[in-house]
Amino acid sequence: MTHAYAHLSSILPSMPQAVFVKDAHSRIVMMNAACEALWGVRFEDVAGTDGGGQVRPEELSAYQARDRRAFDTGEVVVVEEPLSPTGLNETRWLLTHKRALYDAEGKPYLLIGSCIDITERKRKEAALETTLRQTREIAGHQLSAMEGHRRRLALEAQDHLAQNLAALKLDITMLHARTASRQPLLHERAAQALATLDDSIDAVREIINQLHPATLELGLSAAIEWQLQQLEKRHGLDCRLLVRRDGAVLSTEYASALFHVVRTGLNYVCAAASCVQVELNLQSEHLAIVVQSDRPPRTPSAEEALTLQAMQERLGALGGVLHITPRSLHISVAT
Repeated sequence: MTHAYAHLSSILPSMPQAVFVKDAHSRIVMMNAACEALWGVRFEDVAGTDGGGQVRPEELSAYQARDRRAFDTGEVVVVEEPLSPTGLNETRWLLTHKRALYDAEGKPYLLIGSCIDITERKRKEAALETTLRQTREIAGHQLSAMEGHRRRLALEAQDHLAQNLAALKLDITMLHARTASRQPLLHERAAQALATLDDSIDAVREIINQLHPATLELGLSAAIEWQLQQLEKRHGLDCRLLVRRDGAVLSTEYASALFHVVRTGLNYVCAAASCVQVELNLQSEHLAIVVQSDRPPRTPSAEEALTLQAMQERLGALGGVLHITPRSLHISVAT
């Protein structure tokens, strides 16, 4: 072991990277100048100690736990760890490698460690995370505003346009009935107007449902069930809804945003499919929605890829993720 100490003592000073050596009790027995500069301490002040008093107690405890792991397993322990030396009044982040050495009897007697300063990288990561969080918050506010705007437009269309069309249809229906025997030309024109009004009312209803289906006021499950019924009527698909749990309480805007994501997902999986199923597991802490079909596996087209990307971004604004398979979409959101 004396030879090992001498060998290490001869090579440590010349190494540009911060290197330290501890004994089997995690006491510091060697460190080079690069390590002194990085740790903000002098070797003569910590020699023969475990570093207590130089760093925070919780950090020291974590360092020693990793020392024990290296001694016990014989593995190279690699970890990113904070260092808050009392002499620097700042926290640095280190990428540390630790490896144990053993004597002829297999007992640990030295721990060789090296450190790289990754403080700047961690600061950039923290800044990026802050930016991403703020971006998600802004996107979430924008999404809430958009969903609220959709709902207001739908309600205004229902209260004014749809009701006015319904009143107009009632008047023309009465005109159509009164002119049946005495004014055949006007009767025919009234019938044409009624047909046009029916088409207009259907179009307005479709616009309202695209903006904000009335069933959303009953909850997300009810709105998805209604959407599946529409798919059955329009495309002749076999649509099934499986509700595992429905205990989540969602705001109208939140439910509306999720509904539009699910509806987009349904449009994606319905292509070339004959059977579609939506599985809902809506818990108070976590929402899981699976949209799947029997469509043939294929690579999404360029247009579909853009649609899926838009879904992912919309879910990201809600704090959720989207997992895509050839036949299904898995939506997961923590509430």
